Amino acid sequence: MKKLEIAFNQYSMNYAVGLLGGSFNPPHHGHLHISKLAIKKFGLSEVWWIYSKKNPLKSYAPESIENRVKRSMKLVSDPRIKFSDIELNNDFNYSVELLKYLRKKNSRTNFIWIMGEDNMLSFHLWKNWQWIANNYKIGVLSRDNSRAAVNASVFASKYKHCRLHSNSAISLRSATAPAWCLVNSKKRGLSSTSLRSNA
Repeated sequence: MKKLEIAFNQYSMNYAVGLLGGSFNPPHHGHLHISKLAIKKFGLSEVWWIYSKKNPLKSYAPESIENRVKRSMKLVSDPRIKFSDIELNNDFNYSVELLKYLRKKNSRTNFIWIMGEDNMLSFHLWKNWQWIANNYKIGVLSRDNSRAAVNASVFASKYKHCRLHSNSAISLRSATAPAWCLVNSKKRGLSSTSLRSNA
C-alpha cells in the first residue's frame, strides 16, 4: 500500500491539527463523531487519524493496515479528516515516540492530542505520559455517564490546574501546554471492541 504521506511544510502556526491515535480496528462512527466534534469545539483545521501497530495495553493484534485504511476511506467523506500511517512507517511502539517526532519534524504546527474518555482513564499507564501532558495540549471527548470517572482520573487530578472550562473549549487552540479541556460528546457510545465481538 502506498504510504499516507503528510506534507508537513504546508502547515503554519495558524493551522490547528488534531491528532487522534489508535488502532482503528475497525474504524467506526464513534471515531467519526468525535473527530467532527473536536473540529467544531476546539476550532481545528483538520484531524489526523494515526494508525498504530497495536495498543500496548491490549493483547490482540489489529487487522492489516490496508484493511483498516480501506474501511476508514469508506466511512469518512469529510476532507478535514485525514489518514496517516506515520507511526507504522517509523516503527513507533508508543505515542510519545510519535509526538516527539512530530515536534522535531514541524514545531510550527499547532498540534492538539485528541482522546476519548476510555483512553483518558488509563492515560497514566502510557509510557512517558507526563511528557505528553506537558508538551501537547489535550482535548478530551467524554460521554455524559463517563464524566465523573474522567474527573477522578490520575491525569485530571494531577493536571487540574491546567484545565480549561468546556465553555471555553475553543481557547484550547491558542493555549500553551500543559492545557486540556473536557467536552461532552453526548452520543455514539461505540467501541471497536464491541463492533469486533458483534461482527
